[in-house]
Amino acid sequence: MEIRNKQNFGAGVFFAAFGGFAAVVARGYTLGTAEDIGPGYFPFWLSVLLGVLGAVLAVSSLAPRAQRTEVGRLDWKSMLWIVGAVLLFAVLLAPLGVILAMVALVLVAARGSHEFTWTGAVGSALVLGVLVYLVFVQGLHLQFPTWPTIFA
Repeated sequence: MEIRNKQNFGAGVFFAAFGGFAAVVARGYTLGTAEDIGPGYFPFWLSVLLGVLGAVLAVSSLAPRAQRTEVGRLDWKSMLWIVGAVLLFAVLLAPLGVILAMVALVLVAARGSHEFTWTGAVGSALVLGVLVYLVFVQGLHLQFPTWPTIFA
């Protein structure tokens, strides 16, 4: 068997492995039933779905009709911008609040894109900041700071 689509194969193996790992971890929580859902129910079934999706993706990359692709070299600079943005978000969440930390995340992560423009990054940051506020603060009532403590 030949791996024709190396990108899909790599992504599929990663999804399947991560889904399997997450399912094992989620089994440590009470699953409950469909009628009486426990804290591990959603993470378990979501990770199972991710694992199945990964397996399907990996197997489909072996099909004779699969598009041929190669995996290029890893772009370390882009990866560092994106990973750095996530770490920066974690550091800034408590002092700045979720909205400004999300804006910082998007602006820094956008630098990892080869199609980076400040207009697109600022627009995306503003839209995501509003969505984070509406979904997580207003909709789900999650308990983390919304704004910096000096504004509270």
